Amino acid sequence: MKPVRICSLVLILSTVLLFSCKKEHAPVTSPASYDYVPVNTGHWVVYDVDSIVHADNDNNTDDSVRYFHFQIKEVISSTFIDGEGRPVQRIERYHKQANSDEWNITNVWTTTVTSNRVERVEDNIRYVALAFPINSTISWNRNSFNTLGEDYDTYNSFHEPIELGSFSFDSTLSVVQLDAESNDNYVEKIYFEEKYAVHVGRIYKVYQDLLKNAGQVVSGLDYTETVADYGNQPL
Repeated sequence: MKPVRICSLVLILSTVLLFSCKKEHAPVTSPASYDYVPVNTGHWVVYDVDSIVHADNDNNTDDSVRYFHFQIKEVISSTFIDGEGRPVQRIERYHKQANSDEWNITNVWTTTVTSNRVERVEDNIRYVALAFPINSTISWNRNSFNTLGEDYDTYNSFHEPIELGSFSFDSTLSVVQLDAESNDNYVEKIYFEEKYAVHVGRIYKVYQDLLKNAGQVVSGLDYTETVADYGNQPL
């Protein structure tokens, strides 16, 4: 398992196991590329989450694989100005079990859209989620603002329509690891992909950090988020 992914794996596993003087600042310009990241207060997205945790077991028997299903809701609750004078969106994150109607807030993340990138702070770790301009040649180090080590992403597709579940999106983009193919081999599979839709934000995420023995998965995490609903007013 690569060390650059260990911290992310721990953070996601923690979530899974928990749920068995004003100044005026000019806004960042918003051509279509920036519209993949909504910044308006009140915008929300609900995700269906499916997670498979493989315990350390060379036989990978049924009792060593644990399945989880729950929902996550992300809400842009407000915008504030950071120490560099940049508008920052505060994102409140809620969880609930599939059979529960009660949302429980669990943590707060932030998003910062600049002229050349989108920064996400997740559990006090800053990542570069997207880079601008969006094109087929750009790549960026997702971990350039943290200590997890180099991890380069690129665009697999952009400005393309897709259907996802019951939704049809006119313009989406896909972010993948630059070396995704080489990270799927006989001893491991490390894969990361996110999809974004214009005026919606992230609509899909898959994270796989799996250790194999003779090609068979014996430990690790297979985690997926898929958009279930979204809107621009509080739920």
